[in-house]
Amino acid sequence: MRFILKGLFLFFIMMGNGQSDKTALAPKPLPEMCLGRSTAPVVVINYSSLTCTHCAHFHVAVLPQIQKNYIDPGYVRIIFRDYPGDQLSLQAHQLAWCRGEIKYIDFVKLLYSTQEKWLTASDPAAALKAIALQNGITTQQFDACVKDQELLEKIVQVRLEGQKKYNITATPTIIINSKIYPRTLTFQEFEEIVRPLLAPTLEKNKTSNS
Repeated sequence: MRFILKGLFLFFIMMGNGQSDKTALAPKPLPEMCLGRSTAPVVVINYSSLTCTHCAHFHVAVLPQIQKNYIDPGYVRIIFRDYPGDQLSLQAHQLAWCRGEIKYIDFVKLLYSTQEKWLTASDPAAALKAIALQNGITTQQFDACVKDQELLEKIVQVRLEGQKKYNITATPTIIINSKIYPRTLTFQEFEEIVRPLLAPTLEKNKTSNS
C-alpha cells in the first residue's frame, strides 16, 4: 500500500496559509540535493518521506541501479526533495539537514537502509536518535537540530511548494522531465520511461562515435 500523506496535514495547511506573495516568489528555501550532471537530458525529481517504506525500497533497491546505468554516465540527474508526512519523518528530515549539505544524501541513505530498525522500534523517536548519535551527531547537536524552527519551516515550505505544483497525495512521487508518477517505480519501469527520452542523445552519441 502506498504511504498516504495525512499526519501533519493541518499543520502544513496552516503554514501554507501564512505565506505571503513575496514568500512564494522567494528563492528555494533549501539547496537542491542532487546526483548527476547539470547537463543531463533527463531530470528526475523525487519527493519522499523518510518514514515511507516504498520510498525506502526505491532508495535502497532501485536508485543504485539508476545511478550505475544512468546517473554516472551523465544521462540522468536526480533531485531529492523532502516531503514529510508525519512528525517522526519531519524530525528525520531535520536530522539529515543537520548533517550538512555534503553529508545529506549519505545520511538519507543511512536512514532508509536502517528504516525498518528505527521505524518499527517500540520507541521510534528514541531509535532514530540512537542512530543519529551513532553516526556523527552529538546529543547537543541533536537537541538543537530538532528544535530548529527555521529549518523546520524551510522543510515544510519545500513540501508545500511540491504539493501546490504537482498535487502530491502520496510518497514517493517521482517527476521525470515534468511528467508525474505518484508511486514508486521498479528499475524496469524506470527504464521503460527514460529510454525513449534518451533516444536522441543515444543516437547522437552513436553517430559521434562511429
